Amino acid sequence: MTVLTFDALPSTNDYLKQHYQSLNHLTIVRARYQTAGRGQFSRQWESNPNENFLVSFLFKDIQHQDTIKTLERTMIQCCQKFLSSLGITATWKLPNDLLVNGQKICGMLIETKQQETTFDYVIIGIGMNILQSHFLNLSHATSLTMLIPLDQDIDQLFSKFLEHCSPLESF
Repeated sequence: MTVLTFDALPSTNDYLKQHYQSLNHLTIVRARYQTAGRGQFSRQWESNPNENFLVSFLFKDIQHQDTIKTLERTMIQCCQKFLSSLGITATWKLPNDLLVNGQKICGMLIETKQQETTFDYVIIGIGMNILQSHFLNLSHATSLTMLIPLDQDIDQLFSKFLEHCSPLESF
């Protein structure tokens, strides 16, 4: 896994879509802030600077549609295991949310580009609420800091999150 970190990007998914040809399989792009972050159905993803995980994973040359579903399930499990390691139980709600006590803590956006039977890329974007405690447009949101006392900074937590993403290396 290669991790590229930016102070700000319009969107981590868009960055990968624009540069996928020059990037390696399983490149991870992280932004400390997104100026045009989005979720399902082009909804805006609200995030304060330096307070949340805004990250996208690039998978290249995926051969089968079934692999995308397996990637999605694996990513969900990685997020759930990370949260579980902090004592938080999260449940998956279709189409793309992780909830804690009915409140959204994480969203996922999957985008693909296909040519014939092969996917040039599968990009899985994750927005996970970590330190943000006020949400203007989402009254049913929560974050780690609203659920538990945090004794680690966001970079330490991100490193811990990536440890839980190691199953993705098998794709």
